[in-house]
Amino acid sequence: MNNIYQLKHSELFIEFTRYLTNHPNFSENLPEGGEVILLDTRDAGYTRFMLKSAPKTDRNVVFVDVGELAPIRSRVRKPKIVSRDTVKKSVAKPRELKS
Repeated sequence: MNNIYQLKHSELFIEFTRYLTNHPNFSENLPEGGEVILLDTRDAGYTRFMLKSAPKTDRNVVFVDVGELAPIRSRVRKPKIVSRDTVKKSVAKPRELKS
């Protein structure tokens, strides 16, 4: 699989798996033991590649257009800029464990 398309497929697979976790009723549309081919019709090159790589028979194969991905949001909370010396001091001191 082309490296760029492989990375895209990995991302879509993770997001689709998350979607199924949050929307279990969607999986009722998927055949048991079937193969799901994830497509992004907004990316013609990727979609053509996936169609070319898909099984030649449509038996037990489901094509899913992922539609649109929401923007990725950062989970970082309260970042702050620190000096090198501050970081050196904080990692040099052993921290006490909170009970």
